[in-house]
Amino acid sequence: MERQARKCRNNWVIAVESGNQQHQEIILSTIAKRAYQLFERRGRVHGFDLEDWISAEQELLQDDFSRDTSQFDCFIESPRNPEMTTILSVTTHSMIAFRSHALHAGEIDLGPDVASVHVLPDEIDTTQVEVNRVGWLLHVHAPKKNRSNAS
Repeated sequence: MERQARKCRNNWVIAVESGNQQHQEIILSTIAKRAYQLFERRGRVHGFDLEDWISAEQELLQDDFSRDTSQFDCFIESPRNPEMTTILSVTTHSMIAFRSHALHAGEIDLGPDVASVHVLPDEIDTTQVEVNRVGWLLHVHAPKKNRSNAS
């Protein structure tokens, strides 16, 4: 799979095509991290690991797409902060939005934070994904892959 990076004009967003396995690892590690936070919030009481995992999945995984038959459209929060970059990592079946903050002298780079995960029920054409700012949101438009051209 060819990697592509696009910087959208004045949107503070970078779109990158990624691999499915890489996304699965990111999704699972993010859910695990959030489930552990829920465990800690509950006072580290054992016996609720499945509930914590399900709650973490529900918080993280987004299914907010328009039900158009030819495309997916979703909105991702994106503060207008010149020191923050939104990175949209895209595969044919998922999109992950990350937030990365500008580093200042002496700060340690902990990497970007996962802001949202969007799992797609149908394949999208990753080369045609468009991102536009709408107020405090990024509108992501992802056409479904044309089945007649799919190989």
